[in-house]
Amino acid sequence: MDKIIYRMPEADFGLIGEIAKGNEKANILFAAADLEIFDSLTHPKTADQVSEEIKTDPYLTEKFLNALVALNLIHKIDNRYSNTKLAETFLVRKSPFYQGTLFEMKKRGLTDWQRISDALKNGGIKIKAGTENKSIIDRTFIVGHAEIAITGAMQRAVDAVSSLPEFKGAKKLLDLGGGHGLYSIAFHQLKPDLEVVLFDLPHVTEIAKEYLEQHGTQGKINIIAADFTKDDIGNGYDVIFVSDVTITGILKKVYDALNENGVLIYRRWTINDDRTSPLTSVLFDFMLAMRRSEHRVYTLGEYIRLLEATGFSITRILDLSSPQDPTKIIVAKKKERC
Repeated sequence: MDKIIYRMPEADFGLIGEIAKGNEKANILFAAADLEIFDSLTHPKTADQVSEEIKTDPYLTEKFLNALVALNLIHKIDNRYSNTKLAETFLVRKSPFYQGTLFEMKKRGLTDWQRISDALKNGGIKIKAGTENKSIIDRTFIVGHAEIAITGAMQRAVDAVSSLPEFKGAKKLLDLGGGHGLYSIAFHQLKPDLEVVLFDLPHVTEIAKEYLEQHGTQGKINIIAADFTKDDIGNGYDVIFVSDVTITGILKKVYDALNENGVLIYRRWTINDDRTSPLTSVLFDFMLAMRRSEHRVYTLGEYIRLLEATGFSITRILDLSSPQDPTKIIVAKKKERC
């Protein structure tokens, strides 16, 4: 039987087409950032002016700039190009919200995403010999996460935490696995009389010190440089704040470090019960599995059960979800064992 092709398909191809163009869009963005095009377009310029400034082929440069216009990253008015507000905010190097290191981190992960077929056949991504012990938590990782945090995720979380009575009444807070230290800085700025302790690996805290210095908080925030999976995390905390860090294996240590009626405030991505949404969590969960990581994305129910089994009582669950940031904050109170 002949295939009839003059009739419209029964489904719209649009979604598949958009997904397929994802790689093209990402690489255009990354190339524009590499070439510092957005820095060039803080003032309107012609394609020839841009080409001369960044030393690129004039013909291709004009086509490339038009692609950036189509992506709504720059404007084109009277054959002169300039940044949109979006680009001016996140893509210009002098902006406090610049995302260039995040793009470097994303580019580093592109290779893994291109190996999905092999991973599915081999049970995961094969690690090159000699790189097994190379830490992914390097400077690019830490700075990239700092950049994405200040696009709104950190501000939303800090705003939510600062409204909690447990935070308002706290005298000592531990930012466990605090990484870049931006949360610690924000908590100190909101409550200068609060004793804030930032805890992370030694090489990570060295990067955090740079952020503390930039924000005038060096010496005002205590730092513990150690491995929380092995080392003591201290005690006497009214609040232990954890963001985007897996602590499921040390929950008793966290519990014991809190004062009576102290709280764990856990900011984390979650996944729904059948593990098919939200998309950001599903993709991250899949990448962890491809890399054969011991970690995974938990459902809200799984977190609650783990916390309650440790002795915590769940007092609040705050939903801070956005399309790109499927975050929930779990507030768990230390419940003294009888």
